Amino acid sequence: MRRQIAAVFFLMLGLSNAWAGWQLVAETRESILYIDLDTAEKNGSLVKADSFQDFHKMQTLAGHSYLASKSRNEYDCAKNLVRQIEFSIFPENMGSGGALFTENKIQDWIPVPAGSSTESLWKNACSKN
Repeated sequence: MRRQIAAVFFLMLGLSNAWAGWQLVAETRESILYIDLDTAEKNGSLVKADSFQDFHKMQTLAGHSYLASKSRNEYDCAKNLVRQIEFSIFPENMGSGGALFTENKIQDWIPVPAGSSTESLWKNACSKN
């Protein structure tokens, strides 16, 4: 019994460490949005950071139903631009169940839409020292 309790404790500790760097950016009726600033990479006015979105209702993309997505974006803090570097979707919240679809294609730079969740991510990423 002690071994089972210890195993559960260490499993929970490992999960909390895996999510330790994630910070809440926004929560709406549709989803919860996080950014990981601990692993963000800054190079001059450019910042690469991972974001994660948990959805409250099932979403569909490319024939796959999913409840979570993870993106790696690059933010140009000087020019107010963003581009997606990587994107994955997962069947369960918090990225559980293994990636259903992943795209590793660097997108074109686009302006950060004012008042959007992308703007919230841009502000958080660009506040990294």
